[in-house]
Formats: sequence, C-alpha cells, structure tokens
Amino acid sequence: MNIKRRLIATAVATAISGQVFAADDPAARIAELEKQMQALSAELIAVQQQLAQNKDQKVAEKGKSTGTPVYAAFKDGLVFEDSSGNWKLQINGRVQADYRTYDPTEWKSDTFSIRRARFGGTFSFLKDFAVRVEGEYANDATGAKGTTAMTYGYIDFNRWKGAKIRAGQFKPFFGLERSHSTNFVDFTELSLATNNGAIFTSTYDRGVMVYGDPLPWLNYNVYAVNGTGQNNDDVNDAKDVGGRINANFANLADIKNAVIHVGASASNGSIGFSTSTGSSISQVTEGSGATFFTVTGLANTKADRTRWGLDAAVTYGPVKLQAEYIDANYEGRRVGSTTNTPNTNALYDNDIRVWYADLNWLVTGESWADAYKSGVFGRLKPKRNFDDKDGWGAFELGLRYSNYDASDFRSLLPTATTTTAYTSEADAWTAGAKWILNPNARVVLNYVHTNFDTAIRVNRKLDDTENAVVLRAQYDF
Repeated sequence: MNIKRRLIATAVATAISGQVFAADDPAARIAELEKQMQALSAELIAVQQQLAQNKDQKVAEKGKSTGTPVYAAFKDGLVFEDSSGNWKLQINGRVQADYRTYDPTEWKSDTFSIRRARFGGTFSFLKDFAVRVEGEYANDATGAKGTTAMTYGYIDFNRWKGAKIRAGQFKPFFGLERSHSTNFVDFTELSLATNNGAIFTSTYDRGVMVYGDPLPWLNYNVYAVNGTGQNNDDVNDAKDVGGRINANFANLADIKNAVIHVGASASNGSIGFSTSTGSSISQVTEGSGATFFTVTGLANTKADRTRWGLDAAVTYGPVKLQAEYIDANYEGRRVGSTTNTPNTNALYDNDIRVWYADLNWLVTGESWADAYKSGVFGRLKPKRNFDDKDGWGAFELGLRYSNYDASDFRSLLPTATTTTAYTSEADAWTAGAKWILNPNARVVLNYVHTNFDTAIRVNRKLDDTENAVVLRAQYDF
C-alpha cells in the first residue's frame, strides 16, 4: 500500500505542477519538468528495491532447497529421475485397437475391440531395487462389474547382472514367443503353439524367479510359481518349477549384424486350479475366433504337468527365421458328472504337441540384431520415422505356419451336440504386413487361415476352416 501511495502522490504532484507552469516561460517549465522526472525516477528505483527485498524475504521464509535436480525425458516411456541416480520412475502404457472380421460369419461377429489397454510404472530406487505395477483395462466385460486386472506386480533386486531376483506376480519365461512382450510379437496374436494361456504355456503367475546374463551371449531364468495363473493364490502345496536357458552364438563368435539363437525350456509341477470344478484345457484360433478344442474336468484341485520345449531363431540383417516346438504332458484323474463329459473319473496321461515356424523380412532394411537382447526380440527402430518430409518408417512382411496336436485327448472331447462340436487337431497359416511408423507406433494387418482335422460346429454352423482378418493400430510407451 505504501508503494501505491507514493506513486499516486508523485503523479498528482506532477499533474499540479504541470498546470501551475502552463502559463509561464517555456524554459522554466522544461526545467521544472526535468526535476519532476528525476524525482519520479528516484521513486521508481526505490519501488524496485523494495520489491526485490520482498522477494528475498519470501524465499528466505520458504527455505532453500538442498535436494538434487529431477530430470524428465521420454525414452520408451515417460522417465523421471534425480541426478544422483538414487531413484527413477518410468511410466508405461499401451493401447492395441483391433478390427476383426470372420468367415464363417455365424461363428463370431465382426467387431471393433480393444485387445489390450494397459497402464503402469516401474520405480527404481537405491540403484539395486525396482518395483513394477501394471493394470489391464481391456478384459472381457460382463456388464455387471469392473474388469480391471493386475498383470505385473513384483519387486526386483538387481545387484548382480548374472543373478537378478524377482518376487511377486510376473511372466515366467518359457519358450521364445511367449517370453516376448506382446508389444513386439511378429503378428497380431501368438501362434497356436503359445496362445493358449497359463494352462499350457506360462502367462502371469505368482512366485519367485532368478534370472540374468552371466555371459554376454548367455541368458537364463529359473522360477517357482503357484501354477494357478493370473491373480490367483495357490490352492495346494505343490508348485510349478521351471526354467529357460538360451544362447546367442553369433555374439559368441563375434558375427556382426546377426543372431543365432538357440534356447531350451522345461517345467514340472502340479497345476493348482483356482476352482475345484471346471478345470479345463481349451484352444482358440490365432484370429481369436472359434474355440475348437476343449477338455473339462481334468482335476478336482490339481493336475500334474510336465513341459519341455526347444526354440531357435536365425537372423541376418533384415531377415529372421524363427521356430519353436513344445510338448506338454498332463497326468491325473478326470472328474465330472455331466452327460456330455465322457470317461468321467478315468485316469489320463496325455500329451499336447505344438510347433510353429515363421519368416519375417524388414523390407526397409533395419537389422533384427539391433532388437535382440537377453534372449528375446524387443523394440524395432526405423531408420527414418514417419513424418511430413521424407520419412516413411519401417515395413515388415511375415509368414507363419503353426500346428496344434492334442489327439491324445480325442476320447475326452465333449460329446457333439446340435450347437457345438470340437476337434483335437488344427493348423494355421498367417500372412502379415506391419508398418512401424516410429519406435512406439505401428499398424498391423494379418490374414489367418485355420484348418481343422475334423469339422467343428459353433452356433449350429459346421465347417472345417476358419478365415480371419485382423487390423490393429498400436501405440505403446
């Protein structure tokens, strides 16, 4: 208030004096105006000094910060970290928006869908520790309740590169294709060999895992998990124990611009079903269309499962050839009482054998070796991102064949009805085109043709093939 009064008083005095000298000699008037301007300048300087003192006083009242600066950047996610390296927060998310169309149309409706919508973050602290939590928002809706579910929820201890420790809910690494992030798989969906969920290949589960890179060309992991799948605690004392080891012999032999990957996986345990009834194995087509195989009532609370698999990938420059074989054995006693469940209470000791092979070509010349790390292929970076000048991103073409053989379970298939009938064997061809606009955005188009060993019936429609077209727009960070 004092500052305002002083300025007002000065302005009033200037106006009055201007009127007083209006009729006087011009020279005298100019001299008086100069004196007034000098006085006004002095007042303005005093005001500036007072404002500066007030600012210093406010800073002193708040106290002086003694912390380190925090830096923000976008590097495959929104990253905040302090300059000392004591902590880092990385925010991640993804959206995969699909359009799917099918033939026969009676089996499944054409649809726009959100395949995945996830958001989460990883907080690293004290250099050796990290916590990751992620939620999935695109689960099947029931209309009666929310469908958000946790995917990742674990803590890592990373002091030793060759022996990191992970505890919580995570993805146990089994095989090559399933170990990839779904952001970076070659096609819109995994093959018939691995798109069959926790009952066959590892999806999210709860337990502990030790993993790492003891040598630049060698990677491994070993784990013990419940075996009950995502967001389920165990229902018995037995645990699913497994591991994976893989090597990149191109790195060992110092072959540039190439990957020669060979891997092996195995697990043994008792799968603890999260419910006492309805425990089953089922299989859907690669286009996420018809469920062509299902066997129910495999156990009251558990079933013994032994798995082993081999995988390989050879790349040179922009070309990649990848293949995988998995054998899963199930042993137990069947339960159930429904009329269309054959061989109730029968003992079973059956195998499911699956494999796939695919060939992928980066038409724009990027190298697959640049995307390979720790036994998996990750984010591809175009030579030139798509922009409004001369960049068009990267283009990829792919072809995959996959085979599913559960013929050991043929006698346990549900009895055919007027609305449903299943088969135990199928194979599929998938042709794909991918446009990678930049490291975080891509558009994928797939055509999937599936052949069934015997005709299946869905919604009263009998047929021995399914055709699907899937168009996906994806952004992840």
